[in-house]
Amino acid sequence: MKKLEEFILKSQDIQKMTHLRGRRDLYLVGGTIRDILLSREIEDYDFAVSGSGVTFARSVARKMKGAFVLLSKKDDEARVVKDDVIYDFIGIGKQDIRRDLGRRDFTINAMAVNLDTLEFIDPFGGLKDLKKKIIEPISAKSLKDDPLRVLRGFRFALELECELPKVFFGFVKEVHLKKVAAERIGYELLKIMAAPQSYKKIVKMNELGLFREIFPEAKKIIEDSYLWGHSLTTYQAIEESMRRGFFTHIEPEFGQYFSQSRRIPLLKLAALFHDVAKPDTFLLKDEEVHFYGHDTKGARVIETVGYKRLKLSRNDVAMIRKLVKEHMRPHLLATNAELTDRAIRRFFRDLGEDWLGAMMVAWADGYATAGRTQHLEHTFTRMVALKRADDAKPKIERLVNGYDLIALGLEPGPTFKIILQELIDLQLEGKITSKEEGLHIALEIDKKLSASKK
Repeated sequence: MKKLEEFILKSQDIQKMTHLRGRRDLYLVGGTIRDILLSREIEDYDFAVSGSGVTFARSVARKMKGAFVLLSKKDDEARVVKDDVIYDFIGIGKQDIRRDLGRRDFTINAMAVNLDTLEFIDPFGGLKDLKKKIIEPISAKSLKDDPLRVLRGFRFALELECELPKVFFGFVKEVHLKKVAAERIGYELLKIMAAPQSYKKIVKMNELGLFREIFPEAKKIIEDSYLWGHSLTTYQAIEESMRRGFFTHIEPEFGQYFSQSRRIPLLKLAALFHDVAKPDTFLLKDEEVHFYGHDTKGARVIETVGYKRLKLSRNDVAMIRKLVKEHMRPHLLATNAELTDRAIRRFFRDLGEDWLGAMMVAWADGYATAGRTQHLEHTFTRMVALKRADDAKPKIERLVNGYDLIALGLEPGPTFKIILQELIDLQLEGKITSKEEGLHIALEIDKKLSASKK
């Protein structure tokens, strides 16, 4: 284990801990060992220590002047953060280190090095499995002890480019996720979806019934083989479109949008559930099937999923809600007999930063439906060209503002936004060129709005 020894002896972060351990037994364990052996960048350091892990972590934090974070009082786990380096500690009391390793999830995470003797400890064959690129559970009990390890298994398989053996899938059938904290599920699921080629793992998770457990609000569509099959294909198409094809050529916009890597899994999540409300909006009319309002109702469902099932942030939920609500809009623009510049501008204005995401969901939806995307691509090309041309122009100054409407005697309220938006659209189109013209049209619009309410 020359590679391990050399890394440990050269690592200042590890050597700091050996100097602070006193008479305690200290072991480097888990994911840190795995990542060193795989030559991966070390993001944090995992240690097991005799006695109390929390007590030792407090001592380390005090001596290093780092931040102390209690992870689990019950499991005697704590973290110290110093200069963006993370040190995690778990206490093993007077137990043998092998007993602690036996409580871990997978064999590749159940290896240790005694930092006093540099003895390599591998009771479950983790090194062998790492070489074979297999994510092997230590036992069925390891998954039952913490059902979240099921999702972690899928994540490790993607991140480490390893395979999950048949025994893993057998164990999964005996495990349930219902009692796992939603924020933990959300963290792992988005990590899985962030992987560039997660589709096959998503399909396998679906086959194992994991999505029925995680997303009860989506039970109807998940149990509809046709609709859910389309949703899974849409997910696959999103991944393909991110690797190559039409959207990757929309630069610099494509690169700018995904410079926030968080958007990648959120986009895929929205694509997977874009039709979530179709089972509830099914209507057979004149021998034709319709799903009126499935986009609007679906937006409400995905909002519940985001907050309740995954504990996502407000910004994350706003993004997936918007993408589901607006996923039909690009289709309507592309099939409109006369697509106006005004309609295009309203699309970009309403979608904000997520206009590209909305186009991608619509494209993937179209691809999954009939494999026809050329009409969408032609429309999107025209839309992006108009946006770039508008962005290149000096910022237009409104001829009429809210104060002008108040001066006309109009009362501030929801109609103000409608009037002002109509005026700026007319201004962009060159149909009004003076404040006087704008004020005259504002009064006409107000009269029409007032009449429509009667």
